[in-house]
Amino acid sequence: MPTDQQLNQKFYDELSGDYHLLFEDWHEAIQQQARTLDQLIKKYATRKVNTLLDCACGIGTQAIGLAQLGYHITATDLSPKAIERAHHEAEERQLRNIIFKTADFTRLAASISGTFDMVIACDNALPHLLTNETMSLALKSIASKMNDGGLFLASIRDYDQLLNTRPGSTLPVVKDNKGQRSIAFQVWDWLTPNTYTVNHFTLKGQDEHYDTYLRQTTYRAYQRAELSALMEACGFKQIQWLLPETSGYYQPVVIAYKS
Repeated sequence: MPTDQQLNQKFYDELSGDYHLLFEDWHEAIQQQARTLDQLIKKYATRKVNTLLDCACGIGTQAIGLAQLGYHITATDLSPKAIERAHHEAEERQLRNIIFKTADFTRLAASISGTFDMVIACDNALPHLLTNETMSLALKSIASKMNDGGLFLASIRDYDQLLNTRPGSTLPVVKDNKGQRSIAFQVWDWLTPNTYTVNHFTLKGQDEHYDTYLRQTTYRAYQRAELSALMEACGFKQIQWLLPETSGYYQPVVIAYKS
């Protein structure tokens, strides 16, 4: 039986070539998210942020944009295929202030040396961890890579709201490019009141001819108070949540400091 870690790696390995199809315009999303994150960093960091670890970088959506703004980035992910794609995207942009490595964010010390002014984990990465124990492992691992007083920022889906309705699907993202159409959407199968399997469908083709790709992973719908309690137990302080209308980011953001 594959472990949760192996299943998550498989999901992102398979999705790495198509991940940009989740966005109306991935290249614009890189720029827009970087601008928003830069504003949050400058507002909430207690000292200048030079070195930043993105411990769930995927194909580089946040890491690339922040590197373009001048931050010195170490970007890691569980998925070797996602890291390969992110490295290629950074090379295309001739970025020299970003390093990519494959790493499990529950065991960062095994792969990453040194500490950083800031660590980020965006795009609902943390809720792949289905138990309090594995989440605590990740939070302690992240804290171990932070300088004293360093800033941690993560984003997750608005599960406080989603748990009221437990939706069964997401709206499709339809893109046309050079005569080819792609359609990306998710079907959610709720396994328990707060865990669900994502069936991520990507259709690619034209006219009556489409290829269909299905990738699957599982999430736990952490409410903000749950995650805050775990963060506090792992030594984070001054934990604060910012909703999109306050932060400008597309998901709820949590910020906290290493004590």
